[in-house]
Amino acid sequence: MDSGWIRKAAGGDEDAFGKLVDHYKGYLMAVILPVVRDPSAAQDVLQETFWQIYRSLSGYRGGNFKFWLARIATRKAIDWCRERERHSKETLHNSPGDLLPGCALSAEEEYLSRMAGVSLASLLQTLPPPYRTTMAGYLLEGKSYRQLADETGVSVRTVESRLYRARRILRNEYEEGL
Repeated sequence: MDSGWIRKAAGGDEDAFGKLVDHYKGYLMAVILPVVRDPSAAQDVLQETFWQIYRSLSGYRGGNFKFWLARIATRKAIDWCRERERHSKETLHNSPGDLLPGCALSAEEEYLSRMAGVSLASLLQTLPPPYRTTMAGYLLEGKSYRQLADETGVSVRTVESRLYRARRILRNEYEEGL
């Protein structure tokens, strides 16, 4: 696209801006999509990008026009990702009553979740002490193999072996209970 069209679009010529959009929409989508990774959201970001280009075009001072466009598109895509991440963190920190309807657990789901935790805790009590400590640390406290090894003074391989054996014991008890 020649600089004449760019000057016309910067001057407010809507036809020129429409041609600019038609000419660069595929290129800018190729810039946005790898960042956003969602075709529907990428369309929204593309529209935001063209709106920003429309507002900023009068400030374009020359240089590589495609690079200038790509920089705007990249910034809009990154902003979108940051906003999505911020929104997901806010959702995680809200109490269940603050969430959208249908997002909170039903009473039945909450009960079943609690019972699964109680059932797991009671199952862990049936394990011999070294297996119980290792499995509880791994499952309930979310500790890594390395943390468990350091805390108990054994090797990582021993932790792996204890977890394997604890799972096998629990599986056997579960199968016997059926």
